Amino acid sequence: MKKLTKEEMDNLLTTVGDGVLAVADNDIPYCIPFGFVYIKEKVYLSLFPMGRKWDILKRNNKVCFNVFSWNKDHSEWASVIVEGVLEQVKEIKEIEMVVKANMEKVGLDPANYLEKRMAYYQKSMNNPNAVKIFRIEAANVDGRKMPTVIGQ
Repeated sequence: MKKLTKEEMDNLLTTVGDGVLAVADNDIPYCIPFGFVYIKEKVYLSLFPMGRKWDILKRNNKVCFNVFSWNKDHSEWASVIVEGVLEQVKEIKEIEMVVKANMEKVGLDPANYLEKRMAYYQKSMNNPNAVKIFRIEAANVDGRKMPTVIGQ
């Protein structure tokens, strides 16, 4: 197993579509898949403040986020783990940056989407049940890669 360079970790975080968010409810782990964007060395997630994940996050906002990928012939995998705390993004300029990055990542047309989406966030900023954008304030980021051992 080899440690990923910062460039390799950044590449994985910018090219992988989805990751897994892990939270801890005392001694019980809970993880869920999430789409995300990686901007300026931060992981951003959109989530509704409800359900089991939210109940846990209200008590403990320490999280772990994992992305992984295989190379084309599945002879090697790579993984990045981001550990830190999950914090709500409240600045509209930062929210717009995340919305634009999400649009680019999924191929949405800004002419048809940006204004509508930003109006939603501005209108629902104080609505406790509306979708919110969060970022992981990383305390630790680490990555590894390893050739597969299956069939060897």
